[in-house]
Amino acid sequence: MATPVLMPKLGQSVESCIIVSWKIEKGDSVAEGDLLCEIETDKATLEVESPASGTVLDLFFSDGDEVQVQANIAIIGEPGEDLEGLRPDSVTESSAVESAVSNADDAVEATSREQAAAAQSPIIQATPTRTSLDSARISPRAAHLAAKHGVDTTTIQGTGPSGRIIERDVQVALEKKQPMTPLAKSMVAQDQLTAPTHGSGIGGRVTAGDLRSVANEVRTIPLKGVRKIVAERMLSSIQSTAQLTLNASANARTLLAYRECLKNSEASLDLQGISVNDLMLFAVSRTLAEYPDLNALFTEDTIYQYRDVHLGFAVDTSRGLIVPVIRNANALNLKGISHETKRLASACLEGNVSPDELTGGTFTVTNLGSLGIENFTPILNPPQVSILGVGSVNLKPVEIEGDVQFIPHIGLSLTINHQVVDGAPAARFLQTLSLRLAQIDLLLAL
Repeated sequence: MATPVLMPKLGQSVESCIIVSWKIEKGDSVAEGDLLCEIETDKATLEVESPASGTVLDLFFSDGDEVQVQANIAIIGEPGEDLEGLRPDSVTESSAVESAVSNADDAVEATSREQAAAAQSPIIQATPTRTSLDSARISPRAAHLAAKHGVDTTTIQGTGPSGRIIERDVQVALEKKQPMTPLAKSMVAQDQLTAPTHGSGIGGRVTAGDLRSVANEVRTIPLKGVRKIVAERMLSSIQSTAQLTLNASANARTLLAYRECLKNSEASLDLQGISVNDLMLFAVSRTLAEYPDLNALFTEDTIYQYRDVHLGFAVDTSRGLIVPVIRNANALNLKGISHETKRLASACLEGNVSPDELTGGTFTVTNLGSLGIENFTPILNPPQVSILGVGSVNLKPVEIEGDVQFIPHIGLSLTINHQVVDGAPAARFLQTLSLRLAQIDLLLAL
């Protein structure tokens, strides 16, 4: 009996996932536990394994498709099994259409143009107008051939059903392309480079040097996955909120001294790994309790103020910025915050953070101080109404009893949504936080 492969539900807050890439193709044999595909939530990339052994009878979605959780994404079984009733509701009609189009492609590529034209007629009549066909404008075989040889398919006029590009169309385009040297062909296939229209070799042949020149000029990176989500949310944040940033600095002399004390403490106390950022998160979690205006969310026409602090903090990963959340940070001691911060940051860097650990934040801290940034403008993470940017520690001249002393200060940048948070309470929060940081030893005693 055929076994459906479901898009897994990866947390209460996850409604859909993106298929990053399939690791198998239709017709492949797989064993239970084999890797089928990689999927991506808002911030985490995970793997989907085969629930059974058998043959991949069908794949219902393509790379880059966003799929609802618990939907069938593939079928594992024995060749010839009936798949009716196993197709996901959202693609039942379109899958049937695309299957018909794919069958027509095979016919076109295997027979003469006259035979293909005859085969297309009933398909075109039976095909409803659907946006899902836009993504099927090129057959898989044609797409593979085009990628292998660096052919730009946007300039190709398809001769398949409904103008779909088929393998023969790509072969014709290849014949019209400028000739390439064997090394240049290899570079195009391996590095997926796009060859120039005219080369510097004999007779206009494209050489390896021509390709290196093109590669050095520009690198084309498709906007997808986490990077695409971050881009969309950052733009939406700026467009949908009235953002105001206030800058200040806090005396960091006691903060640095206490950090040094922790670093030199006995290993058995498990305090040596506590960082300046951990101390910052601790101070923020305690200060926010006095400023509910900032520990809040804003949606449409409602403000939700929270008693507990669910503190998000930015983590820089190879896939982009990820913001895990420390639940009830105000109830954790310094050591607890440090452990939770390291656990969540490690999960983000390894790509196995739970989607539920990336939601529910009421305030965010982002720290660029280790990169030498003194002050910056952090962008809000809606529906949150506040975000704190932490800068580097620098010496600042301060007059004390008539003398000027250079005292280390740490930069603070607070961005608020001015729609619901006024400048005065935001400034008072920064003022109080600065005082708490300057007296971090006293704050820890409370």
